[in-house]
Amino acid sequence: MKQKWQSYPSSIRLLAIAAIIFSTGMACIWPLVTIYIHDYLGKPLTVAGFLLLLNQGAFLIGSIAGGMLFDRWGKMRTIVFASIGVILISVGLGVTHDFTLYTILLLLNGLFYGTLSPVMNALAVVLWPEGGRKGINMIYVALNAGVAAGSALGGLLASISFAWTFFGNAISQVIVLVMFVLILPRQLKAVAERGYRAEQANTAGTPAAAVQSAAKPKPVEALSPLQQLPTKKVAWGALLLLCSGLLISWIVYVQWTTVLSTYMQSLGISLRQYSLLWTINGGLILFGQPLIAWVIGRFARTLRAQMLLGSYVFVLSMLILSQTTSYAGFVAGMFIMTLGEMLVWPAVPAVAAEFTPQGREGFIQGLISGTGSAGRMLGPLLGAVIFQHFQAQGLLYIMAGLALMSVAFFALHSSFQGRTRKVPAATVEKM
Repeated sequence: MKQKWQSYPSSIRLLAIAAIIFSTGMACIWPLVTIYIHDYLGKPLTVAGFLLLLNQGAFLIGSIAGGMLFDRWGKMRTIVFASIGVILISVGLGVTHDFTLYTILLLLNGLFYGTLSPVMNALAVVLWPEGGRKGINMIYVALNAGVAAGSALGGLLASISFAWTFFGNAISQVIVLVMFVLILPRQLKAVAERGYRAEQANTAGTPAAAVQSAAKPKPVEALSPLQQLPTKKVAWGALLLLCSGLLISWIVYVQWTTVLSTYMQSLGISLRQYSLLWTINGGLILFGQPLIAWVIGRFARTLRAQMLLGSYVFVLSMLILSQTTSYAGFVAGMFIMTLGEMLVWPAVPAVAAEFTPQGREGFIQGLISGTGSAGRMLGPLLGAVIFQHFQAQGLLYIMAGLALMSVAFFALHSSFQGRTRKVPAATVEKM
């Protein structure tokens, strides 16, 4: 484990540490929001659910806006602006007991967190462009490690005072902001210097005629992988298909946190047993990396294959649940669903990064993050309607069918991207 950790560039290791702290603070709040609104503010669960829906909508808007700011306004400015917003709002949530003010602050919290959400993956692409899925997968694991730690820490802080869950989040975001301010500029400068030295090395010792010809557009075969980018038209088509597959995958996945939790309790499965399923989920994500590395090496050596395999695994999970009412069956379903999650969630942003023009990393990762948020918004409502009309087994069969649709979208994306034409670097710069 130590050797694998040291195989990553120092910039990615520092980014992973920041991701853990960031996610720990966020997880101090979110598992307890519904309880806080219902038990301490005295509002019905329907109100709490509606506020969380609005929060996800604000998160979606923030994700897209944050990606655009990351590219156009500057990386550090976006991080500082959004981080200060999160810190101030978290403190405000901790001191207010007025429901109206709490609602406004909760929506702003979603907006600013959404602004920060593309930052981690976008920075992984910028700081280690040659890392591909490895850098993004590291951030994925780090964020999940933070969720596991934050969930436990949030319960401890809530036992002291609910206000301290918000204050704990604010403190963690201050730490992350300080890390970014002190370390990130130096890491970005190092990346720029490496790129400059590589460019100089390519032209060093070149005859004058060859140097002069270097100013002319290079043939397609001479372009580097980062320059072999699709045209804007094809990139948007591929991105639409990719996001469609991701949206459906999230709609399927989120049934675990909504309809299925109620269904399991109707079967006599306790809330404690349901919570244990998420412990299994987090433990597998953290400690199952050797297993998923073996699966990828054996069955999914490309990102395309990784997405397709993960979607098929989602189908299998839903089909298993449709044939069982025992707790052991739900454990098996969660185990398999987590394997699918470990394949799909890191693969999609890595695929998007492959055809992202330089300077658009934040916007594209913002769209990916926003798509996940849209799935988390639509999933509970769609699942509830289907459950009401077709009961649990009908829901699970329909979700299995939707997961197959995500397979189709991912396959179409790969086919669509395969038809892209390669363009000169000069064209790439204008995209």
